[in-house]
Amino acid sequence: MTFIDKLARSEIGDEIIYHEGFHCVDRDGNKIREAKEAWRAYVNGDVLLYQRRVGVDHLQYCARVIR
Repeated sequence: MTFIDKLARSEIGDEIIYHEGFHCVDRDGNKIREAKEAWRAYVNGDVLLYQRRVGVDHLQYCARVIR
């Protein structure tokens, strides 16, 4: 399920974890699709973006639905 699918099914206050790992880039250094979709949703005012450290070199990239 894509980030857009998850966002469409979410309600205000829901958290979407759209990536786990150290960086939101692929092996070629390009931003992953989910990160691009999350950024567009942020720019549109649909979500707030943040990161949560869950271990050494392990982050959760999160979006909180605000509308």
